[in-house]
Amino acid sequence: MTGPARRPRLRRGEEGETLVEVLVAVVLMGIAFVTILGGIGTAIISSVTQHRVTGADSVIRSAAEKVVSDPYVSCASGYETPTPPAGYTVTVEIEYWDGVGTFARTCPAVDTGVQKVTLTVHATGPHPVRNATLEVVKRESMLS
Repeated sequence: MTGPARRPRLRRGEEGETLVEVLVAVVLMGIAFVTILGGIGTAIISSVTQHRVTGADSVIRSAAEKVVSDPYVSCASGYETPTPPAGYTVTVEIEYWDGVGTFARTCPAVDTGVQKVTLTVHATGPHPVRNATLEVVKRESMLS
């Protein structure tokens, strides 16, 4: 008779990992991957939004410079603005000083020589941002 069967003796460090240990490692790596991917996605969306806001600011400042540099037009229906780049629209609204203390959308019988021009820039596209608005007050030059 022979003795009981012996298992071969394992050397130190050759035990290996259990299935549970491997599953825990895979789950932890998955959580880390999803967290990193979410952070990258948020950074990209923030970057695109900031780019759109900066672009709208640049467009509205260019339009304001053009309105300020144009000569005053009595009871003007509008002022010309530079053509905005693709993805932006510019609107111009003019209000007229009534000489009493308020601005009105209709030109008074006698132009008082003061207009409030409101410029609004809207960024269109997949990530729209809030409208940028800037008010410019134009005065008729008193110099002859």
